[in-house]
Amino acid sequence: MNILKSLALSSVFISLPSLASALDITFGHTLALDSHYQVAAEKFKEVVEAGSDGELTVSIFPQSQLGGEVRMIQSARTGSIGAFITAAPPLENTLPEFGVFSLPYLFDSVDQANGVLQGPVGDMFLEKLSSAGMVGMNFFSVFERSVFGTSPVNSVQDMQGLKIRVLQGPGFIETYDALGAQSTPMAYSEVFVALQNGVVDGAEASPEQVVQDRFVEVIDNFSMTKIHYMPSMLVMSDVIFNQLTPEQQELVREASAQARDASLEAYKQTYADALVTLEESGVAINEPDLAEFQDAALALWPRLLEGIPDGEANLELIQEQL
Repeated sequence: MNILKSLALSSVFISLPSLASALDITFGHTLALDSHYQVAAEKFKEVVEAGSDGELTVSIFPQSQLGGEVRMIQSARTGSIGAFITAAPPLENTLPEFGVFSLPYLFDSVDQANGVLQGPVGDMFLEKLSSAGMVGMNFFSVFERSVFGTSPVNSVQDMQGLKIRVLQGPGFIETYDALGAQSTPMAYSEVFVALQNGVVDGAEASPEQVVQDRFVEVIDNFSMTKIHYMPSMLVMSDVIFNQLTPEQQELVREASAQARDASLEAYKQTYADALVTLEESGVAINEPDLAEFQDAALALWPRLLEGIPDGEANLELIQEQL
């Protein structure tokens, strides 16, 4: 009898570790370790793990270790990953309403864009993710995207004929075509070599990305065209989120809010630091008059809005918050 009791107790204790094991939230993003994405991811991990008494852990996979943003969107919808940070354009195939954020010169500044996205308009777009099996947690800082490459851009005339790598999507491709460039969509991972070998003359990105991904080694100019203010956001898999208790869900939302705040602060700092680094690296910082760029780009809005569901209505909502 004692032997039977001992065996029974042993089986109970053997099962306890699996019952008490933590749920690990796999968290992916595409940027470098010194990016504001990583700062936000680390804040999210810190808050979740500190507040969950060991019941939740977060494993961070930066630099596209879980795939690009389109791949992570697909993985989150199936529950293969728990959370990820994405820019808005990769969501357009799944939720075409997000195309409104790819309108050129939609915002006038990073602060203005972030102000809109941290309000009712941002909440409305985050809620749209639920129809695609995802939970929109928070918008992070937008990226102010400008042209960098081998040639200076001080006027629209300077754009004529330049082969510019752009994000895949009508709001980017048609804008650069309208400005006279030859828009050239390609994978981001190919851009460095394409610039190095002269396959493209330039690309568009935020200044800190140019520094973090070492494009300073193959360019001579960064031109502050500020054509797009591209949103980014933290998204969770609905499958994983629904495995959490109500208390854990609240904790994750609080962690997301603190990660958002960390993102907003870190982006401004890395942006400012990058401009200094660019100059110190011998890259010319060009500041063109944006009026003629805006005139040419804004003329595209009616055509672009035709291809965006609820585009005009959502644009009106955005403009009401400016």
